[in-house]
Amino acid sequence: MKMHRANSHFVVRDSVKLHHLDWGNHGRHPVVLVHGVRLHAHVWNDFSRRFGDRYHVLAIDQRGHGDSEWGHEDSYHLEEFYSDLRAVIKERGLKRFTLIGHSLGGMVSMLYAHRHPEDLERLVLVDITAGRPPVPEGTDLSRISETPPPGDFDSPEKAIDYLAKIMSMAPKDLVEESVHHGIRRTSSGRYTWKYDPALLRGKRPTASMPDLWQLVSEIHTPTLLQYGAKSRVVTRDLAEKMQKVMPRCRVECIEQAGHALFTDRPDEFAASIERFLAGSDLGGS
Repeated sequence: MKMHRANSHFVVRDSVKLHHLDWGNHGRHPVVLVHGVRLHAHVWNDFSRRFGDRYHVLAIDQRGHGDSEWGHEDSYHLEEFYSDLRAVIKERGLKRFTLIGHSLGGMVSMLYAHRHPEDLERLVLVDITAGRPPVPEGTDLSRISETPPPGDFDSPEKAIDYLAKIMSMAPKDLVEESVHHGIRRTSSGRYTWKYDPALLRGKRPTASMPDLWQLVSEIHTPTLLQYGAKSRVVTRDLAEKMQKVMPRCRVECIEQAGHALFTDRPDEFAASIERFLAGSDLGGS
């Protein structure tokens, strides 16, 4: 497999400098990747290396994450994330692409697919549906993700050890890579996670949410919903409801995976998308 490396690009919207990775292969079918809350564009690196020789892969750093600038504390909601994604898509002139979104990025992708069906050839929702599982009121499902709430560490190695314990199903090298790109050094010389702490307080990223069930019922783009057998975010009932409500949605469950499928089971995650992208039958299953 030919090794590919990404180049960084920036787009400015409403004075917020937005970063994304471009893995090359311009002129090939574009695949746009949108990460979840408190993550970053580099969590898709393994996937991008696998597909970078056949597709034009772009991975977005959402505002307040990774190498994108932070927004105002009240700007972390779905409409802002959608508008950021739209700005990148328009700046890069992408047409007829595949959109892949994880968790919060999946909700952003649902909104994009509903508003711009002419842009999309396929849609992949990674461990996210239009609903929430039955949990106690106030439960923060976004904490069940790859990056825990901010802490600080003496060294990157300490951060890797900490995250590896949380992500016990994931290959160690992918944990190391995620930490390498997902931490920053503070003025005190310690290391902390590379996202805006405002994401932990005030308005949640899901504030002012539209009715997502109504929204997905009107999305006719061929869609793959992946979920982890050990996920606490997507239940089997929710996945089955999505398949019934979305006109052209197929569902795949990935065994021995939690919320971060691409890190927990990178081979199975990639193979699932490979089948979907290669399939000539784009209807529901």
